Amino acid sequence: MTSKSGRVRNRTVRYWHVAGMKTPHALRQVLAGIYARHFQARYGVPWNSLPRLQQRRIRINQKAHNRRQIGQALAVVGVTAILVGLPWLVWRGPYVIDGEYLDRSELAKGSAALVTGLRTAIVACTAALGAGLALLYTARTYRLTRRGQITDRFTKALERLGSEQQYVRIGGILAMEQILQDAPEQAATDAATVLRHFVRDRVPRAAPTSTGPDGSGLPQELAADVQTALTFLTRADLRPHVSIREGLALSDLHLAGALLSHADLTEAFLKGATLTGAYLGEATLARAYLRETRLAGADLTGANLRGATLAGADLTGADLTGADLTGTDLRGANLSDVRGFTQPLAEGQTDEGTILPSEPRRTPDELA
Repeated sequence: MTSKSGRVRNRTVRYWHVAGMKTPHALRQVLAGIYARHFQARYGVPWNSLPRLQQRRIRINQKAHNRRQIGQALAVVGVTAILVGLPWLVWRGPYVIDGEYLDRSELAKGSAALVTGLRTAIVACTAALGAGLALLYTARTYRLTRRGQITDRFTKALERLGSEQQYVRIGGILAMEQILQDAPEQAATDAATVLRHFVRDRVPRAAPTSTGPDGSGLPQELAADVQTALTFLTRADLRPHVSIREGLALSDLHLAGALLSHADLTEAFLKGATLTGAYLGEATLARAYLRETRLAGADLTGANLRGATLAGADLTGADLTGADLTGTDLRGANLSDVRGFTQPLAEGQTDEGTILPSEPRRTPDELA
């Protein structure tokens, strides 16, 4: 015997089949397609051509814009109802609502009590509306208080970042991450700015190219606090809340051995950085600027490098299995001993200075 919940579920499934959709997920796909066509018609840019980070930012901004518009519309309706609707109800309401029961010639005898009662009810409704406005004011006060609390927590986290002990600094980064989860629209950009400068302050500058691919004498793995900060900065669910003006600029830094699996490095500026031996599996590096970056021995399996600039980069011995190199600029890049390099390259992605895996290494004199 089928239960009531089972019958409801079966009716729901039949509904989706009648609508030509097998699951509710199909409806979301249809709505996403409609939005993509609307976006292209309005801005002339295909929605799917945008990086995922930019798509998420647009969705977040659109939701915030919609909330503001709905709030403004409700405020206009409320003010209109108070300034126009209530006076009209008090004056003409009794005759409109209860007009069939009123005898104007008998108002002085008994119907006046009915008018008075209705007007009293309207005044009571007005008082209830005033209580609602007071509740809205209380909610606004709560938001301001919460914003002040977030600011206090942010200040305390900043104080921890300046500690001389590493575990205290890690605690400050984790506290900032918790703040960002509670109030991403308020703290995301400020937190990203602070942690980007924290990383630049704690990490040595990349060694000159003449010292070798890994930088002579520099550490080959990141300190725990720097690794925690980098993981925070490149989280895919948090970067869309960061202002587009706050780019991820980590150029000329020694980041050897960084663990950035599934990191969102879309449009990151990493010119001249050292990422030898870094783990970037499934990372998103779409449109990232990696000119002259050292990626020797890096793990880039499944990485998204669409439209990235790797001109002059050193990828000696890197693992590119499953990496997407569509539109990647590899002019002058060193791809010798690269593993998993099977994707055909389009014209213009390489030049005479590019060293492909099957080619011997050439000296500068030979290139000249």
